[in-house]
Amino acid sequence: GGRLHLDSAYFKPGSGVEDKVGSIKDGAEARRAHIAIKGTMYEDYIYQLEYDFAPANPLIRDAYLGLKNIPYLGTVRAGHFFEPWGMDNLTNTNYITFLENPLPNLAFAPLRNWGIAAASSAFDERMEWEVGVFRDADNQSKVTSDEYNFTGRLTALPWYKDKGEKLLHLGIAYSLRHPKQTLQYSAKPEANLSPNFVNTGAFNAKSNHLLGYEAAFLNGPLSLQGEYMGNIVDQGGDRHDTYFQGLYLQASYFLTGEIRPYLKPNGTFGRIKPRKNFSFKDKGLGAWEVALRYSWLDLEDDNINGGILSDASLGLNWYLNPNMRIMWDYIRAHLNGRGNTDILETRFQVDF
Repeated sequence: GGRLHLDSAYFKPGSGVEDKVGSIKDGAEARRAHIAIKGTMYEDYIYQLEYDFAPANPLIRDAYLGLKNIPYLGTVRAGHFFEPWGMDNLTNTNYITFLENPLPNLAFAPLRNWGIAAASSAFDERMEWEVGVFRDADNQSKVTSDEYNFTGRLTALPWYKDKGEKLLHLGIAYSLRHPKQTLQYSAKPEANLSPNFVNTGAFNAKSNHLLGYEAAFLNGPLSLQGEYMGNIVDQGGDRHDTYFQGLYLQASYFLTGEIRPYLKPNGTFGRIKPRKNFSFKDKGLGAWEVALRYSWLDLEDDNINGGILSDASLGLNWYLNPNMRIMWDYIRAHLNGRGNTDILETRFQVDF
């Protein structure tokens, strides 16, 4: 399989923002260009190898081996893959509602690292859990620390009707992390071609605790989703713990009546299949989705003045068929004390 995400972005920053972050230029990029090999052998053995050719030097994204159907443990994977953290973070980028993850995910969410994790489900897959031990890796997939991080996620479906067309999803996540002497958090305003708007700079840290709470509600073509993330950092010495936080709330609606498919084993959403693919011959419209999102990130506390950023986003997605999508996002980014930036993004996407 594979995916190709071709993005462009147009910026209109206020003068106060450019004084803070520098000049912001319009641009275009291949956001992702992945080729993947994934499969199952002899029913119980799984594997995946995925490369991203968009950067100048191709990067390993996923590289793991696993064993399924283990009593009590379910599935165990070892290698380089996403730590079990956050609903939007774990949703495949082919299926996320907006071009980029929300602000707190961009700043805090642990991504792919080297480790081993076990995952299983219970109550007819109405409850799912995953826990793992990981070591930090850089963007070249190389281990950068001798310390170990412990991450886990638990999700449940207290309400589930009509084969998933109506549901309530709740989840919690926790990660105990041991940075290599220093930490640094930053975030762009949900536009990858933008510079960072908020940034703590590097500061001393002994450990930190990530806390995540998530919820999603689905009622036919209407979808609601939100997450709150807190980050407690022990800077060591005589300083008290530093607290950073962020949240997002989003809503989407399919004008053509489609329903976001919920993946029970993963606690995430999956591929949209239009009721009728776009076609001049068959006069199909494809699937059309409108979406709203508000996200907020606070990187200021104690002696750290990383900034406060909030985004209000309006999205329009056109699914031509299950494998092709065109996306438009308008974002009003507000940098506290500096002003606003208007951003328009587009994406042409194909995956297979």
